[in-house]
Amino acid sequence: MSDCIDQNFPCQNPDYSIFDTVATNELNSPDSASDIVNHSWFCSIIPTDEKYQIGDLNSSKYLKPMHGRMGIYHLWTDYDECDEHQTYIMKCQYVGKGPPSIRVASHIKSKWPKEATLFFTFHECENRIAKYYEQLFLDTYNFALNDNENGGAEILYAVWDKERYELGTHPSEISSYSKMNGLDDL
Repeated sequence: MSDCIDQNFPCQNPDYSIFDTVATNELNSPDSASDIVNHSWFCSIIPTDEKYQIGDLNSSKYLKPMHGRMGIYHLWTDYDECDEHQTYIMKCQYVGKGPPSIRVASHIKSKWPKEATLFFTFHECENRIAKYYEQLFLDTYNFALNDNENGGAEILYAVWDKERYELGTHPSEISSYSKMNGLDDL
């Protein structure tokens, strides 16, 4: 019997039906919750503590590819791993909207526990749609670090493959940035 069945967690097909049903009823062509959390345009681990930084490659430099972009973002922690399916299950701690390059840095300082590894995803969309998605996530799911308008009861999980978990979606851009700044010699 697989680990995911033993733990009663569907590591291959998490159920986002509550979110998707509401979005489908209210929007003409909504993105699915799975697209937003499991297949987002940007995904990366972000160092939040100086002892885990590489040179001066701090959290704000990891967020550089999102400069000037608008959308919805999620902050994640590790939840579990399914050895049988080679997947990583993530638990969402915070959902937000807006320009992430500014807001996430602020959340790291004011909300994020120093000892917790931060995984970050970003789904680009127009501001009005980002507001809608953020509120729908808050109405559906409970997030430990969201203080306002968080009436949801479900827990939001994402399921990522090994490459997305370990490398994220933009390792070459982050690597290129570090090379441009002389960090590749570290």
